[in-house]
Amino acid sequence: MPMQSERYPVDWAEIALAIKDACGRQCQECGRQCRRPGEPFDTHRRTLTVAHLWPEDHAPDAPIVFVAALCSGCHLRVDAQRKARERSNFRQEDDHENVPANENPSRAQDVAGS
Repeated sequence: MPMQSERYPVDWAEIALAIKDACGRQCQECGRQCRRPGEPFDTHRRTLTVAHLWPEDHAPDAPIVFVAALCSGCHLRVDAQRKARERSNFRQEDDHENVPANENPSRAQDVAGS
């Protein structure tokens, strides 16, 4: 997914660089050593990124405070897992809304109060 620059602070490039340098350009998930600035490009697998991590109880639209330096493969895996959880949660909420009011106590109050 392309970066949505409007969601990042104006000094994001400097922040991301500091995070990457702090871990020695090594993936914090799998330990892979990634390319350093100036090293020739050989594969995307050695590209270090800064990932936003949302613990399960952290709302995705809340300010992002959890970050980690991840190789591109680990970053893609983390994002895919988060998106799968979001889809699952959305389906569960949708299923909950489609239960008849007499089988869903919270909806029964809504219907009775209408």
